[in-house]
Amino acid sequence: MRQLSSSWTLGFRIFFPTLWIAFFGTFLIALFTTGKPMVGPLDANYLRYGLLVFVAIFLFIFWKTVFRLKRVDADKDYIYVTNYFKNVRYPHVDIEKIEITKGILFQYGTLVLKGNGSFGNRILFLLSKKRLELFILENPHLHNWVEEL
Repeated sequence: MRQLSSSWTLGFRIFFPTLWIAFFGTFLIALFTTGKPMVGPLDANYLRYGLLVFVAIFLFIFWKTVFRLKRVDADKDYIYVTNYFKNVRYPHVDIEKIEITKGILFQYGTLVLKGNGSFGNRILFLLSKKRLELFILENPHLHNWVEEL
């Protein structure tokens, strides 16, 4: 079995959001439980609700981007997809293509299924281009999967 997604997936999918939510969530709880009307030179209510909006906006951004990332592995018969809580196996015949998109720091892969799967029909993952190329070399009959955008 060969991993197609980047090793950074675990950090971006689990560790980074957990640490971010723990830090800002604790700060938010501390602000709402304090009875002080001023925090330094700032009015505590402006700081409380400003931080609440900040946390809400970033949780929405995480939900739309980072929480969508999956880990993708493959072997000669199946593609394995996990969100680190649930694992799903798809046979090669269920895969339509892998779209490659270049981002600022990473390349993203989108696994496009022919039908609807447990994670939807478009599965986003951080792509390891080298691992994908090795997988295609080992399985040359699947070279038509890869589509660069």
